[in-house]
Amino acid sequence: MNVYQLPDKIRVLVFDIDMTLYTSYPYLESQIRLLTQRLADHFGWSYDEATEKIKQSKAEYAEKNNGRNLSIGNVYLTLGISIKTSSEWRRELLNPEAFLKKDDALISALRRLKEKYHLAAATNNSTEVGKRTLKALGIFSLFDIVVGLDISGESKPTIVPFRIIADHYHVPLNEMVSIGDRYEVDLELPLQYGMGGVLVDGVEDVYGLGEVL
Repeated sequence: MNVYQLPDKIRVLVFDIDMTLYTSYPYLESQIRLLTQRLADHFGWSYDEATEKIKQSKAEYAEKNNGRNLSIGNVYLTLGISIKTSSEWRRELLNPEAFLKKDDALISALRRLKEKYHLAAATNNSTEVGKRTLKALGIFSLFDIVVGLDISGESKPTIVPFRIIADHYHVPLNEMVSIGDRYEVDLELPLQYGMGGVLVDGVEDVYGLGEVL
């Protein structure tokens, strides 16, 4: 866990979902495989061709942006797939329930956090998949708002979902903390807007978040 910055006053914790509130490489790999196959089918490419197109898009972005990573939603955008379509593909294809189960340690940790803070989620998945993921983990009732691709219209890194959440609670951005597993996607921009930022290596770090805050 790496704490980059914490506001003097914290009112809202904004969690990324995938590989932050759970650690499941099989599910992550399933997402990549299914979305890559849908991309290939859409354009009439082979799976290997689609994989190469994705790799090239990421490499070109990294070369022009000091080695930065590009989220899969933004990769697809460079290939001509809108955020709306990308979100619909995720909603249709992904199955978190097949990979995830109730996490009692996570439930306990988030319940303690909810005693002091509002809990929200900002995900690069569709809102429906995000909610289903939280339900599979047994934590959906602890979150007041989930903002996915279909609501924000943009893939992180973007400040849009954080502004939506700030407006929901009627709080300024500098009273919120973004918690995620990818610095460039989940933290860098929120930090620039005065938010707090905590980088986690997976759900095990979330278990101990209350002690850090």
